[in-house]
Amino acid sequence: MKRIGFDNVSCEYCKFKDICFMKEDNIKILGEVTPEGELEADYRYYHNGGVEEKLPANVKKYIAENNIQSDGSTFLFAVGDGNHSLATAKAIWDELKEANGGIKAADGTISIPKELENHNARFALVEIVNIYDTGLTFEPIHRVLFNVKPQDLLTTLAEKLNGTVTDFDTAETLENNVKNSVANFGFTYTEDGIQKYKCLSTNITELAVSKLQPALDEFIKNAPNQHICDENGCRLARPEIDYIHGSAEVFRLGKQENAISILLPPVEKDSFFQTISKTGPLPRKSFSMGEADEKRFYLECRKLFAN
Repeated sequence: MKRIGFDNVSCEYCKFKDICFMKEDNIKILGEVTPEGELEADYRYYHNGGVEEKLPANVKKYIAENNIQSDGSTFLFAVGDGNHSLATAKAIWDELKEANGGIKAADGTISIPKELENHNARFALVEIVNIYDTGLTFEPIHRVLFNVKPQDLLTTLAEKLNGTVTDFDTAETLENNVKNSVANFGFTYTEDGIQKYKCLSTNITELAVSKLQPALDEFIKNAPNQHICDENGCRLARPEIDYIHGSAEVFRLGKQENAISILLPPVEKDSFFQTISKTGPLPRKSFSMGEADEKRFYLECRKLFAN
């Protein structure tokens, strides 16, 4: 392997076929892997440029022994879909294969026509990151519901999440309570011209949004239409949900009639993989990487088709 240095701190350069494990400033290099899963190169564990210890030579065995679950499975990577949707990319690729003679098997997979083997739509650019890096911040994505009765929502969620509802006097005290909790949810809405602040306290130990979103989905599905009147006249309106970034937006939207905003607690990285392993994929809009104002100035695109 090739050795390189940055500011007098040396590390091992990981080639495409290398397997590396990183935790903050620690780098574990397991070397280049043969088809049998054995290491061809030396293997060392670097910490701040100094050799600390050697690692087991068998990569597959090392991974299994250090990441084994109670059911015998090994959880190595979690895939973040988000705005750069792998599901959409996969759907486009499947449509393209079928349109060009790909054959669909009983298990749903579609064969790849020879002329599409190197097509752009077959590939996705991915980035492997260490979520525990202090430079990578996870921020909650808050919710706002329209055309629902706030008290009905609070009562339903308190029952579903086995929580208790308390009143707060100000937005600041409510926000502080939620931010310093693992799984408390803040609610704000306007009633008789007065903005209300309420907190739902729960004992949820998994990622809080993984329990909240299914309960919201069920509530919206079963909630009746609401009779509302605004500048567009009076009408029956279906309950709706939207997803918002930043606590300021939560309290701003809570001032609107026919709206109730939900402030979510911080995203606990320590419960991230535990929740996925226990319950499966996270609900949509579970978290955001970075603050809202950091996400307004980027554009990513790739041309899939020539025409």
